[in-house]
Amino acid sequence: MATIPSGIRAVRAPKELTPRPKDAWRGLYERFGARLGFGTAFLAMLLGWLGRDARVLSSGKGLGLALGIFAMTCMLAQLLYPLRKRFRSLTFLGPVKHWFRSHMVIGTVGPLAALYHCNFSPGAFNSRVALYSALLVALSGFVGRYIYTKIHQGLYGRRTTLTELLARVAAAKPTDPRIAQFVPELSTRLATFDRTVLKPPSSLAACAVLPLKLALRTRYERFALLRFVRRRLLVESMCSPWVAKNRKGFERTTRQHVAAHLRAVRRVAEFIAYQRLFALWHVVHRPFFVILLVALAVHLYAVYRY
Repeated sequence: MATIPSGIRAVRAPKELTPRPKDAWRGLYERFGARLGFGTAFLAMLLGWLGRDARVLSSGKGLGLALGIFAMTCMLAQLLYPLRKRFRSLTFLGPVKHWFRSHMVIGTVGPLAALYHCNFSPGAFNSRVALYSALLVALSGFVGRYIYTKIHQGLYGRRTTLTELLARVAAAKPTDPRIAQFVPELSTRLATFDRTVLKPPSSLAACAVLPLKLALRTRYERFALLRFVRRRLLVESMCSPWVAKNRKGFERTTRQHVAAHLRAVRRVAEFIAYQRLFALWHVVHRPFFVILLVALAVHLYAVYRY
């Protein structure tokens, strides 16, 4: 009978093996909701740009003015998320994750409404500064959202820790112990790869290029290791009929082990880089938003003064 290792609690099997419909829809929303929203916003922006000459829209009256007021309201409403996050006295406003979701939505809808407000023609200098500031903040938000998902468990999940990721690397062990018997050099080569990849980036520029570098390095290492394993098992199969009979199974098991190990190590290395990039993004994003508020104030003054 299999025994439970010490330090690990027994977990009662769930009563339901299939997810409930509500949980399934929620999973689809968390996985594809943001992509669908950003894709819709991009399509609306593209259609607005292509049809700008066919629309008769004035930024100073009617629908154009209403869109401008709506866009400015969205910009100001983005302050609610950092205020709710910083001050505990505002807990009555609801969970932070809901405000985070709203922050991303209005951060996308606001600049889009501003583009339609000016009919994709910025006009005067103060209008250009306000519009470009809004677009810069929105672009910065997209970058921040991407980095955020790399150091959190999902878009609205808790922050992942380095300890958890290292535990996944330790757990990525071969399920068949005979792999080490027939390919003893595999563990050594994986350990060498780990030491090379897990060195902390020396600069912010190195952090920025690390994900692409890791993607290329991991794919090459996986190809090289699997080619080495196939050759080694081929040699072993010439000496042992039993190995020749089970060679395909060993190759399949080794391929799964190598892929899982490289994926876990790559996740750790990327996590270290994304943590530094996210800290830098916080330093840059806030001044961008302050510039946007100043630009909006100047734009309002210019519109109602002249």
